[in-house]
Amino acid sequence: MTMKRTLRPILFLALLALLWLADISLQTGSSIMKSAYASEPVRDVSTFCTGRFLLDLPAGSVVSGGNYRYDYARLDKPKAMSLEEFEAEMVAKEKALRSTKHKVEPSLLRVLVKPDPYSRIFVYWEESFITSIAQVDGYRWIDGTRYLFKSEAGMSKPRTGTKSYQEDAVERMQAILAGLRTRSTYEIPTEPGYCFDGGFIANPEWEMEEAAIDIDIAGHPDAYVSVWFYPLARSAHSEPLLDRVGGVLQMLGRMATSVHVLRRGDRKVGPYQGQEFLVTAPNSGGVRGHSFLWETEGEGTLDAPALKIELTTGHRDKNGNAQQTRLTDEQAMKLWDQVLDSFRLRPVIETKESRP
Repeated sequence: MTMKRTLRPILFLALLALLWLADISLQTGSSIMKSAYASEPVRDVSTFCTGRFLLDLPAGSVVSGGNYRYDYARLDKPKAMSLEEFEAEMVAKEKALRSTKHKVEPSLLRVLVKPDPYSRIFVYWEESFITSIAQVDGYRWIDGTRYLFKSEAGMSKPRTGTKSYQEDAVERMQAILAGLRTRSTYEIPTEPGYCFDGGFIANPEWEMEEAAIDIDIAGHPDAYVSVWFYPLARSAHSEPLLDRVGGVLQMLGRMATSVHVLRRGDRKVGPYQGQEFLVTAPNSGGVRGHSFLWETEGEGTLDAPALKIELTTGHRDKNGNAQQTRLTDEQAMKLWDQVLDSFRLRPVIETKESRP
């Protein structure tokens, strides 16, 4: 699944290029989002679940793109198909792998695991000459939807007394498939686990969990919100956001005069302390838009990942045409505050597995 990346304003490209090199974190917020306009009554919202987090946006907003990784496995976009089509796909894949010779082994297929009638795990060589890394693909069919997870297994010798990397990868894949559930777009699970677009993986324990999604904001065709989160070791922490942007503005020189800083500073969302940087600047068509960014680097643990949230307005449409944002600076900042304050850890019902 490819995350939507639109053409950004020229100054935004220069300004944000260095911002995105760093890393981030966060966990929670509160409150229901009201409205982007002070004069309007409270509006309904759509709540989005990504990973173990929730975010509220105006009702009717939609996820327009995303990338997901769970326990070292990359998630492909779920695909609608019948059970007969799924079984035919599995037969065809097995046949293709078994019929292709490998330079060392009899065929490309190394291992085929069938945990149940609706699941398959293929361990195979991607090419006939490869011997160092095997591909591990996990398939599961649930109620008309085929899910596919992809990971890898190195062939180097493991430490004495430990399982091989291939065995470990297969066990991880079996756990993913066993915890997999279908999920509608606005369904909010009550059990602990990881949400992705079209599905949910039940697990009380945090794994290596990542996501990067775009959400188009209803009523504002030129605006979208992006959310990233991923584990970040403390040793990988870089300069804080505001330290980096100062250097970027200096690099822009005279161009920086067209960049209007609306707000900058420390900002705490829930229990997580981060920094925000809110600017407006013109794009190549002379249309001014907004780029608001909040980030924190996390605590170096699985359950306190790095996280970044961004609001962009005035981006180009699908045909590459410049779009005039409908939001004034004040309205954009109000919408930003409501979105950011709505970000929170998803509440769950405690299960026996989640108790210490």
